[in-house]
Amino acid sequence: MADQPTTDLSSIVSIDYPDFATLSAPVRDKFKSLSTKVNFFRMVGHSQGAFVPIIDLTNAIFRDLTISDYHKELLVVMVAAHEDVAYEWDQHASIGQAAGVRPDQFVAIAEGRLEDADAFDEKERLLLRLGKAVLVKGKAHGILFKHALQYFPVAELSDAIIVLGYYRMIAGYIQTFNIPIDAQQDGSWIKG
Repeated sequence: MADQPTTDLSSIVSIDYPDFATLSAPVRDKFKSLSTKVNFFRMVGHSQGAFVPIIDLTNAIFRDLTISDYHKELLVVMVAAHEDVAYEWDQHASIGQAAGVRPDQFVAIAEGRLEDADAFDEKERLLLRLGKAVLVKGKAHGILFKHALQYFPVAELSDAIIVLGYYRMIAGYIQTFNIPIDAQQDGSWIKG
């Protein structure tokens, strides 16, 4: 059967969300405890063994990192633009604004103007350069990283790399599963 070509030649993917009532108790309980049940979380229910750790990592990224919400959101928006993920972009439009990302900065990131001195100060441009290097080359050059250490403590740069990796991972997941956008309206996911 595996050697038979598919007769459905559409590139559109449509996967139903799992029925959480049929999933394991830890997954059901973690899902039930979520204050916001975005479509990404619903779809990740298909990966029962990873569901709880992914939710815990998401919560850590939103609540426990040392990097500021503002700098984190600059990076998230950059990943969304780089990976061309409307879901992430739309989810983080209100979250980013609540964290202090200005509309002109969203536009600059979408247009790839990461060096725009009217939109970003030197510290922000450096963070975006570091993020872009990680997205494009898989790492920041040592000189770039050492330069970033002049502006950010190592803990914040560590957080930045985790944010980049996490949002790039879910970008591939979201796009492959073609998850419908259910954008947040209030930006309430920031530490505030």
